[in-house]
Amino acid sequence: MPRQIYLDYNSTTPVDPIILQSMSKYFTHDYGNASSITHSFGKNAKRSYNEAKNVIADGLNCESDEIIITSGATESINLAIKGIVESSNVLNKNILTLRTEHKAVLDTCHYVQRFGVEVEYLDVDEYGYVDIEELNAAISKNTILVIILHGNNEIGTINPIEQIGLICKDKQVPLFVDAAQTFGKLPIDVKSGSISMLAGSAHKIYGPKGVGFLYKDKSIRLEPLIHGGGQEIGLRSGTINVSGVVGLAEAFKLIQHQRDIETKKINEMTTLFIDCLEDYGNIFTINGPKKNRLVGNLNLSLNNVDAAWLTTMLPNIAVARGSACTSETIQPSHVLRAIGLSDDKADCAIRVSFGRFTTKDEVIEAAKAISLKAKEYLSKRESIAI
Repeated sequence: MPRQIYLDYNSTTPVDPIILQSMSKYFTHDYGNASSITHSFGKNAKRSYNEAKNVIADGLNCESDEIIITSGATESINLAIKGIVESSNVLNKNILTLRTEHKAVLDTCHYVQRFGVEVEYLDVDEYGYVDIEELNAAISKNTILVIILHGNNEIGTINPIEQIGLICKDKQVPLFVDAAQTFGKLPIDVKSGSISMLAGSAHKIYGPKGVGFLYKDKSIRLEPLIHGGGQEIGLRSGTINVSGVVGLAEAFKLIQHQRDIETKKINEMTTLFIDCLEDYGNIFTINGPKKNRLVGNLNLSLNNVDAAWLTTMLPNIAVARGSACTSETIQPSHVLRAIGLSDDKADCAIRVSFGRFTTKDEVIEAAKAISLKAKEYLSKRESIAI
């Protein structure tokens, strides 16, 4: 039986054993409720929670009370967008974002449109970059928020957040950054970058699922989504997930500590995979930018090879499809469409993403298996045509 090879790190990462170890005592020993500070159990939990938030804040160059712990980036995105819409006094509210944003942003924007908010979805070029001048010109007196994805999860585009931040600062409009794919992987300074809000998740950096955060500058007013005990300065009520927050902070510390070494290794894996595909005679195009790409991300279209067939025939190799499944139909990715790919080419796209635990043997084996199946598909296709 072929071994399982995981090449879907942009989707989620395994929990690093070091991180898991740092969390373990909060399940069996220091299990107190961080809001119950009348006894030592609660005080110890609260102390650990505060220390973890300080780690995140220090890494982003902000204050710890500007960090709101959530269940992950999706919740943070919902809180940021819905919260600012509800708190804003602007009459004809306008939001600017990109056509290539993550579904969590797009679906939330579609939701607030139902209540009269105008959302403008800006076009991008063939590499996924927004026209900075177009963005600048689109900001109006009614714009209450600009939303920009830092690193695109599908095609690896890294947007110029600092440049966009300066524009937003000059126009006095808040900038919200979805950093789910870049938090920890790239240096981020929310103050020098003029970022008003920023979302991140632990499970993208070898931490646990179910925990993330929203950075919110003190000047930004939000209405909460979840009401109850008033935790997280009243913006996210509920019993504090101490073990998760600790795991998030430890994962952030670890990835910062070994970022340069890890980036070099993962880039080498990406290059090796491309070289192997070429050596096996595959014809393919890389979707998205060729340089300055999200670490470990590779989106490619194998010429005339249906991605749905390919991934079905390789169940032991975890790669992502280049198309998104809905409840009834399979449609080409909105990101690939936005950068101008035809539906046929988008249907041939797969996303391969490498990470901390990827080995050279796995890369070589996966490239070979994909190549053999691609040749099999093309051979069948050719025989049917004849």
